[in-house]
Amino acid sequence: MSASDERRRFERRHAAESVRITVLTGEHAGGAGRVDGDELWTASADVLAYVDERGEVVEERGRVSWLVADDERGTELGGTWIHDLQPLTQYVLRVRRAAPDPAEYAAYGFEVPDLPHHFALDEVLERHVHVSALDERLARRVESADVTTDLGEFELDRPLDAFVGSFDWCGRTVRVTLGVDDDAVEGSETCVATLERLRELVAHATTVDATWRSFAASTLEPAGEWLRDSARAAGLEESTIESIAHGLRLSELSVDPDGSANAYYGDDGLFRDVAVVVEIDPDGTPTDASVSG
Repeated sequence: MSASDERRRFERRHAAESVRITVLTGEHAGGAGRVDGDELWTASADVLAYVDERGEVVEERGRVSWLVADDERGTELGGTWIHDLQPLTQYVLRVRRAAPDPAEYAAYGFEVPDLPHHFALDEVLERHVHVSALDERLARRVESADVTTDLGEFELDRPLDAFVGSFDWCGRTVRVTLGVDDDAVEGSETCVATLERLRELVAHATTVDATWRSFAASTLEPAGEWLRDSARAAGLEESTIESIAHGLRLSELSVDPDGSANAYYGDDGLFRDVAVVVEIDPDGTPTDASVSG
């Protein structure tokens, strides 16, 4: 597909009428992606809130997108995509609302998405403006929040929707991600459910860790020629389940509010620096293990 065809396709997905709005961008602004075979990139920026064309404040998440050619990104632009939107910044923009084509989605058997707060970006009219309502929204977004417990101190990462920190696990320092409570309100986030789940796991860390490592080893051992090769490279006779399990060390844990978790194990270099991910159900049962790296 030519660049002109790609632009026509993009135009079909948005209304013809342009409107003027003021947006507050989110933490993710200016990234871009390109489908294999396309000439143009689609750049985008998240929107935390905006003032619409009627002057009404809309506190809904959205996105602005625009097309970019390879020659529209270069050192003269600071290596950024055209329009150069920055995170957590207010802009006055000329945009067109998203208008998904039902026929396009029907051709692939997909439902037509509801995108009332998505826009095509035509022009940046003003930069670094300040609207009081958006200033207040920004203040809530960047307000820090920490949870200090006997397990450690955990800092809120709002884009991740989780508290992050580290804690002691079987004598090792492990990074942890604790999902924010489902009913939490921005500015008053808590992690009561995930913190309680973490306490339960820590209370039985030795047994839990052995169970997870054994499950990972028994799940992965039959399928992996890489395990046998790695074991030999490490000077082991063969890669038994016991030897695999023994070489795994928990490096990171993520816990969701429903009690489910993902445990990320490193191998201390024993098996060529792979990472093993163990998925755990809310009842504590490990259900799957996979290898990355």
